[in-house]
Amino acid sequence: MNMAASRPSVDAERALDIVNEHVFFSPKATQGWKSNPELPQAREILATEDDTKDPPENPVDTPWASKEAYLEAQYEILRREGVEGLRFSVGQFKDAIKNKTVPMDDDFSCIYTEVRVKAYLMSRLGPIARVEFSTKRSIYKIKWQQSKRLTPGTIVAISTKDNNFKTICKIATIAQRPYRDGLDQDPPLVDLMWANTEDAVLDPNLELVMVESRNGYFESARHALVGLQHAAQTYSPLDKYLIGDHVHDRPPAFIEEHPRMDFSSLIHCATENGDTLRESMNTFDVLEGGLPGLQGASTLDDSQLKGVHKIVSNELAIVQGPPGTGKTFTSVEAIKVILSTRRKQGGPPIIVAAQTNHALDQILIHCLNNGANILRVGGRTESPMIRPHTVYETRMRCQEVHDRRHRSLNTFHRANVDAIQDLVSSVFGDKLISPSALLDAGIITQDQFSSLYDESMETDVEKGPFALWLGDSLIPARILRDQHPTQKDLDEAEAKREVEFDGDLDNIADDEEDLDRIRGQLIELAHVWSGKEPSHVLRWQRAAARALVDNSDFFCISPDMRGAVYQLLQAKLLEATTPKFTSLLAQNVYLCKQLKASKWARDTNLIDSEGIEVVGCTTTGLTKFRGFLAALMPRSLLIEEAAETREANITSALFPSLQQLILVGDHQQLAPSCDIRWLGEEPYNLNVSLFQRMVNLKMPFVMLKHQRRMKPEISYILKPFYPELQDHPIVQDAANRPDVPGMGGRNCFFFDHEWPEEMNVDMSKLNDQEAHMIVNFFNYLVANGTDASKITILTFYNGQRKHLLSLLRKHDSLIGLHFNVCTVDSYQGEENDIVLLSLVRSPLPGRLFAVGFLEDQRRAVVAISRARLGFYMFGNVDNVLRANQSSFVLWAKIWNGFSEQQRVQRKKGLPLVCQPHSNEIWIQTVDDWGDNAGGCNLQCEEIRPCGHPCTLKCHQTEHARLPCSHACKNNLSCGHGCQKFCSQKCFCDCEKFRATSIRQEAEEARLAKATVAFEELSLEQELLQSVGGKSSMIQAAIRTTSIPLDNDASRLPQQPQQAQQQGRTSNGNTNRGHDNKSRHRGNDRGTSLALGHPRGRSDGQQDKVRVFSRKPNFQPTAKAGQNSIGTRCSSGPSTHQISRQWKDIANNPDLLDKGLNIQDLGDAAQAGSAPTTAIRDIYQPVSLVDGLRQAHHHQGRREELLEFHTSDTTPSQISPVLSDEENLISFLVEESPGNFAVGSPDSSAFQSDIYYKVDTATTPSVGYTEDQTKAACQASDICDSFTNNDLGIQCQGFDEGAAIVENFATNVKNVVDSREDGKEDWLIEF
Repeated sequence: MNMAASRPSVDAERALDIVNEHVFFSPKATQGWKSNPELPQAREILATEDDTKDPPENPVDTPWASKEAYLEAQYEILRREGVEGLRFSVGQFKDAIKNKTVPMDDDFSCIYTEVRVKAYLMSRLGPIARVEFSTKRSIYKIKWQQSKRLTPGTIVAISTKDNNFKTICKIATIAQRPYRDGLDQDPPLVDLMWANTEDAVLDPNLELVMVESRNGYFESARHALVGLQHAAQTYSPLDKYLIGDHVHDRPPAFIEEHPRMDFSSLIHCATENGDTLRESMNTFDVLEGGLPGLQGASTLDDSQLKGVHKIVSNELAIVQGPPGTGKTFTSVEAIKVILSTRRKQGGPPIIVAAQTNHALDQILIHCLNNGANILRVGGRTESPMIRPHTVYETRMRCQEVHDRRHRSLNTFHRANVDAIQDLVSSVFGDKLISPSALLDAGIITQDQFSSLYDESMETDVEKGPFALWLGDSLIPARILRDQHPTQKDLDEAEAKREVEFDGDLDNIADDEEDLDRIRGQLIELAHVWSGKEPSHVLRWQRAAARALVDNSDFFCISPDMRGAVYQLLQAKLLEATTPKFTSLLAQNVYLCKQLKASKWARDTNLIDSEGIEVVGCTTTGLTKFRGFLAALMPRSLLIEEAAETREANITSALFPSLQQLILVGDHQQLAPSCDIRWLGEEPYNLNVSLFQRMVNLKMPFVMLKHQRRMKPEISYILKPFYPELQDHPIVQDAANRPDVPGMGGRNCFFFDHEWPEEMNVDMSKLNDQEAHMIVNFFNYLVANGTDASKITILTFYNGQRKHLLSLLRKHDSLIGLHFNVCTVDSYQGEENDIVLLSLVRSPLPGRLFAVGFLEDQRRAVVAISRARLGFYMFGNVDNVLRANQSSFVLWAKIWNGFSEQQRVQRKKGLPLVCQPHSNEIWIQTVDDWGDNAGGCNLQCEEIRPCGHPCTLKCHQTEHARLPCSHACKNNLSCGHGCQKFCSQKCFCDCEKFRATSIRQEAEEARLAKATVAFEELSLEQELLQSVGGKSSMIQAAIRTTSIPLDNDASRLPQQPQQAQQQGRTSNGNTNRGHDNKSRHRGNDRGTSLALGHPRGRSDGQQDKVRVFSRKPNFQPTAKAGQNSIGTRCSSGPSTHQISRQWKDIANNPDLLDKGLNIQDLGDAAQAGSAPTTAIRDIYQPVSLVDGLRQAHHHQGRREELLEFHTSDTTPSQISPVLSDEENLISFLVEESPGNFAVGSPDSSAFQSDIYYKVDTATTPSVGYTEDQTKAACQASDICDSFTNNDLGIQCQGFDEGAAIVENFATNVKNVVDSREDGKEDWLIEF
């Protein structure tokens, strides 16, 4: 390994400084936009339209005057988008109050009333307030499991009920919204974090109101805003490109210093000058120009090679990848070059980012498959391949020990939480409030305090002095709490309205916590005791205040007013305690930041300890984890789908150490989204990416030109948008891109109609007849042999997506299938064999033409470029061509792509060609589908397997898969004929048949249940079951004879006959050259063992191993007489036979025991042996628990000692006891024939295991080392070792222990054979 690559890539001390700069970042108050806090302020939300000034303009085709002006515009526009929705919703709420109307939920806002803080969750993220709320202002009950309300990261505005946002506006962020024990409660609960701890509410009875906007998601902008503030304080070599001051290629500084890079990884094919070429590419000077000589040696085409060179050699590299041209493949090839060079020269890891979690996982999987060590920042991955490489999993795998500082921080954090708990308990404890606390807070006078402690009066020790004073006015506080219902019954319209949840939205919980519930100590806020309110005083609060002021002696206050005075004292104490409470919360926030900084600093150590080469995150993560990523001091940042990424997300992530920015994407496909529409348009251009702006400024870029996805007739439709795009030879080969079955070679078509559109309850467009036409066509394709998973239906409208899914799920012929129905926006970067596109838009008669989303050229390009084999579009051509000029220009190009290939027939409809007869039919309306079975209109007339003629029309589907509609001709057991169709289950309505059917169904159900229960066992569970359950000696040797259990003891099996022929074992195998003497292996006590015979030896001598087994029979074959026993395992009994044997044993333990006693005594008599000690245990498997057979020992025979003795008196030694059977079984399951790999007994991967695998073609598959056997044989007390075992074993020497292990391996093989169905045998040798 190159010494440069072994140097630490992260400076730990500098990394800590960078982390602290980010975690404790505090804008200065005199720097305008750069001084704004992270979260919105009350003044921003309460501002009226007149008070709000327009943000700066954002030109996208001219250079900026300065970096300061550029960053300010990016910041102000982004912040305006983040707060505008909530500002509008609060303004609507205030207007309703002003107009004396009740604010209600609408399409823009969600209103929550009766909001009260019930507890604080003291998490490592900071203090989290748990609040209850009412949804009375919603027209319907919310279906929380499918609603997008209160998504984690959303900002909400909170005011008191009395103030209603006149002057009070508290800002909070939704921390988490657990459903169980949260939103499923009545009233529902949600967790939020205060933007300012000074706004924290301590009073659980203070009624609040909360407003949420349906538009805007501040979390997506929050971290980018802070990143822009950081960028304003630092310099980056990329700044000159951002402001448009430099539009020429230039290599980064580290490339200028070391221009030679390793391009050998690009050589994929053998060539005549392969060695010379590889040597030259190993140290190619990247500054010399392109990559000559790789044509023919690489699978990359010319444009991809140019793209790789562009990526690795420029400060700002831009690569445009039209649909199907291999953007990700090109990126990965470039990463391989960078990593190959890094391994020689050293350096920090590469940062790779993508717009979505799915896209990020895809590129990281490519990196992983190419040998890169990766680290994924953020926990929202669904890929099992990537999950072990998240920061959390990597950290756990490293078992990093916390340093002293981190332990100290944990101690301080716990002390702070304890202090908060003590403070809250002083107000909300089981006792009544303390007079001392009231006196210290200045709420009562010294005279009032003294009046409660009159020595002549008794005091309630448990509740305190106020108990006697309150008397009958003392009541449990729960009586005063609201018990009114807070939610409405579910309505179908609301259920349809809120049915989506965006899985790509990150929870604000860090790393390992963002998928799980946030944990911490819960501090509840609730009075246990309170005072009774006076019934005769309407405004009792004022009366209580007067009574408290006018009386220096509490007992002079009227008894009927004392409850009211006590409530007043509680409120005043809460008010006095709140400043100290908020101060402690502020300390907690600071400590949590210190813990976060400590964790990030320690996580930077993973880069060197794990040899991390690529660090991946989403583009949101680039800013969310900016401190951690900046601390790695990376030099290169690659953005996938950069044209879909917001410019601010990239700009804010330009860390000072970055010298190279790589943008890979396509500005002619989807652009960044914007929640506030007018901010996405001119002159603010929030939906224009940095990628597109650089192209607008004439920055050089490389375009990939060879598409490898679409059949040529589909790419032809795309050519007007990409004139230089060429078809790669792979898509021109019919073997790689076959025709769509049932379409007669028409692999694309535009079905034109005039069916009118509709609108659903959430104001989204749909077209019912168009949806029915598409669903029937989908069914036709499936009937012609296309797998449903190979078809994707795309639409521009979510309303149509839902409607299509509903129709597909209800279609009789498609029940149980999985459907890919997506919006165009969610499908960028994806592809499928066949794509059906639903345009939806079509006006009602007399209405104007309108296209909405269809006018967006970038969406249209995505929609028409997803298919590999077939693309079929459904819509109103007149509408898209006549709506407006821009729509005409766009859709005329697409229409011509179909019409020039004669792939549209407006008067005829949709053409179908049946496969059996090659007949062509045309479908014009939904009714034309009629009883179409996937072919033409001719009758099938073939004879079905049941003997009936087929009554269907022409079809491609096999008859065996189609139901027969003829009447069943079977005669039933009741003597009557069947009353059902041929394809249905036989039935007769007579009583005799019903009675018989009930019995048969009960028996079938019993058998099915037993079969399913057995078949659902994993291989590991089946192994455990097959050998009788979990014990420390599961794998011990198995007797050769099974014992039939019945009531006739005379039928117990006799001992097997000794081998009649010298040199043969009891199982019939021949001993070749065996001298019937013990063979030694490193000691003088080794004995050879003839497996399969209870005596082990064929020469009449007694072996030194005694096995008393209560397990079913497994009989291996063996080559006896060898020092190493090589065995090819026999199949053994089936697992069902084993199960039945176990049942017999469990039901007849005494009979079995008696039979074994007879055998043991007969064996001893035959061998002429004297008593020695052995332990045995009757094992009764009676049930399966969690998939494992659980045993109950027969108490009458437990631990019975049988006395025998042998001629030699050497101490008995225990055969190897497997110390961790569960791991052993798991290991052997993993090493089954289906998972075999070439290895070596000396391989470091197996040195710590008792069993190891080797190449089955040459050497044994399972080994058991002598040292391990000796170590396992150290036990000296056989009783202690076998008290809880199900076997009794006494043995000496190495070979006996080997025999036990071999028998277990035999059992494993038996089960594996039954599952692997004829795969290679498992060879075992010791």
